[in-house]
Amino acid sequence: MKKISILVGSLLCILTTSCDKFLELTPRDQKVVSTIEDYRDIMASFMYYLKTPDMPRQENIFGIDAFTVPFHSDVHGNLAVYTGEVNINTNSSQYYDKKAGDYTQTGKSMQTWLMSNEEAWRQYYNFLGPINLIISDISTAEGDNENLRNYVKGEALVWRAYTYFKLLQYYAPYKDNNYGIPVYLTPQMEIGTTMPSRETQQTVFGQIFADCNAAFDLMEQTPTNEWNFIWRKDFIHAMLASVYTWKAMSGAAEPSDWEDAGKHATEAMKGRSLTHSAETLKRVFDCSTATYTVDLTNDEFFVRIMDGEYTNVCDLYSTYLQDNVSDGRITATYASFFTDSDIRKSVWFKNGMYNNKYNMMGENGKCRGCLLPFRLAEMFLIKAEALCRQEKDGEARSVLTDFCNARYTFAPEIPSGHEALLNAILDERNREFYQEGDFRWLDMKRLGIRMERTISGERHVLAPDDFRYSFPIPAREMKLNKNMVQNPGWEQIIIY
Repeated sequence: MKKISILVGSLLCILTTSCDKFLELTPRDQKVVSTIEDYRDIMASFMYYLKTPDMPRQENIFGIDAFTVPFHSDVHGNLAVYTGEVNINTNSSQYYDKKAGDYTQTGKSMQTWLMSNEEAWRQYYNFLGPINLIISDISTAEGDNENLRNYVKGEALVWRAYTYFKLLQYYAPYKDNNYGIPVYLTPQMEIGTTMPSRETQQTVFGQIFADCNAAFDLMEQTPTNEWNFIWRKDFIHAMLASVYTWKAMSGAAEPSDWEDAGKHATEAMKGRSLTHSAETLKRVFDCSTATYTVDLTNDEFFVRIMDGEYTNVCDLYSTYLQDNVSDGRITATYASFFTDSDIRKSVWFKNGMYNNKYNMMGENGKCRGCLLPFRLAEMFLIKAEALCRQEKDGEARSVLTDFCNARYTFAPEIPSGHEALLNAILDERNREFYQEGDFRWLDMKRLGIRMERTISGERHVLAPDDFRYSFPIPAREMKLNKNMVQNPGWEQIIIY
């Protein structure tokens, strides 16, 4: 018996103008999703934003809102202040009251790591609804185009794995295996009506690995092609390298995690090399021509997600430039991290004073940034760290040497002592991923970094494994789901 999924709501599909047939949606008026092409259209409503950065929001597809891209400029803005990657903008009345000569409550909360960051929870779980529908039902959908069936399902599997990884990083107390996140594997209509409890972190990791393995298995039947975005072996290996790195020091850690992290990093690195050129590195991050550089390819990244003037993706302009959260200037701490022989210094900064990693000044302000998840530089540094954590210091030094040779005109001396070597690797992560969304914050959480600040005359300390390293479960979720348990430490906090 054929399987039909019923969706409620607006039934209008639109016809895109993309030349990529994967993204072409056929207009029709129907209440059911039953064919492979129907599921393709649902996936395409999300893919369209990733491949067409400067287009306005799409209409509903089978009653499902066009996917909200699960990248969060508001969260990134909070985290940039949390980590000290930006100075908070005291010219904004949202953060600073000039008449009172003091920070507003929002400004204080942001600098003391107390923002709610609820939007990430909502967007990620909303995103999972259509993704789960595709994975659950496309296998029995009408049609005989098996390659298309696998293209769509493979893409959905990788996005689901990515989504659960990010939710785990944001909302799970790092060292406590018992506090994972809810796992939904059924279609969208069940989200909001069921009341799942939190799974263990071990269970969530298991689901991530199961989805990645299922995506690999589909490639044995159907080779990935240009229609897909992240259903690619290199990207999946890169993501798994990052997942195992995160898992290796978590409450769900297992002895083989560092070895697995290194293996997947090595697979992702195959056939790729880091650039030695500041100009080439600048082009990788250059967003000044957002509508024209979507198809840029380079060994430095696996996928490059651009944003245009409609801010459908990330809006890093409002995060890092003098526009909203940031005052646009390099913080004193980060200014001291980069020597003149570091090619990143001229790429990340403008005139030695201003943040300019993404060169977002061009195109009449249309560009809003780009994301490069799990890029090649991370694979080098994951491999080096994984080797060092396994006491293979000689091999770790070799990998770090290769990395530094690509990032410095005169490479620094690589330490020989174990702890000094590990610290050198971690320092390079801090330099390399400056102002790349949540990267530094999650490294701080993973490594148990302590921070201290004095705000409005009061001393505030963020301790290793502090409860504020995990976002609070949103108040709405706590109200509607009687089985949900709040992250310890947040129960008595009043969030503004």
